Amino acid sequence: MTDSNGEHTPRGLSIFLQTPPGENPGAVYADAIGLIELAEQVGYGTAWIAEAHFAPIGLPSALAFLAAAAQRTSRIRLGTAVVPLVFDNPIRLAETAAVTDFLSAGRLEFGVGKSNGGGFSTAAFAAFQLAEDDKDVLYDRAFAELRRALTGTIDVGDRTLQVYPPPQSLLSRVWQATATPDNAAAIGRAGDGLLLHRLAFEGETGPVQSALIDRYLDAYTSDRPPRIGVSRSVLPAASRSDAEALVRADFARDPRPYTGFGATTAEEFLSRSNVYYGSVDEIAERLGADEAVARSTEYLFSIPLPNSSPEFRDALAVVANELHPRLPLGLPQAVA
Repeated sequence: MTDSNGEHTPRGLSIFLQTPPGENPGAVYADAIGLIELAEQVGYGTAWIAEAHFAPIGLPSALAFLAAAAQRTSRIRLGTAVVPLVFDNPIRLAETAAVTDFLSAGRLEFGVGKSNGGGFSTAAFAAFQLAEDDKDVLYDRAFAELRRALTGTIDVGDRTLQVYPPPQSLLSRVWQATATPDNAAAIGRAGDGLLLHRLAFEGETGPVQSALIDRYLDAYTSDRPPRIGVSRSVLPAASRSDAEALVRADFARDPRPYTGFGATTAEEFLSRSNVYYGSVDEIAERLGADEAVARSTEYLFSIPLPNSSPEFRDALAVVANELHPRLPLGLPQAVA
């Protein structure tokens, strides 16, 4: 994480918001912006928003949303986690990111990725008439063009065009998401931030992602400190049974947001999506034992409840005031 002066702040506290579609889009977005305002008030350093097309795990235009959120906040940094780059024109995306960064007074953290895994992007590939099997090639080409555009100039042969507003400062705030070792190494060589999902499908999440961090750090050559953002879903409550009851009640109202990992019950969802839940002590113990969390520089916490619920707001404050102070501060040994 970098603060408004460009300084590296280790172990930043972040909220990671998902905004599944609702019957009233205005209410969905108003709830999410209200949560970002509250997060700023209670001490979060960054608010990250998920982007997804034709899937119930994010909104379709994160940068547009963050430009609006920037007008209601003044300090909290605003991140995309992530823009699935293969569905955008990279030059147009660089322009939009530059406008959003300008409107937020330099608070944008620009996270990009290939697409959403777990089948969540299959419909988007069909809608955009792209082959999902080509996502690696599509991403590499788009990311190279995006990085060139973020230098601020575009060579069109007989002349050079200037991107407006000038986006050059965003180059130091680019993050890439990955789940593969080779990509982690490539991100390290690029000097970009590394974003890791809340769940690894190849095995136990902490060790799998710690190995990715190894590859990232081994390849890292930038003069800037490494940035490692680890996403984890947490649900603080008086007890594990109380946390289960919260999800069970909402699952009964609308199971759609919970069924992405094949879960048919609230308990299956909590297990399959790697939610750390229960008392603050229990969650802090699990996070402390998580190898990837222990090596991160940025905690991206999501809360598996509807954004509109009062329980979400309560959990947001508990994470900031009670859980975060229990977690390690200062630079992880691996990046000191």
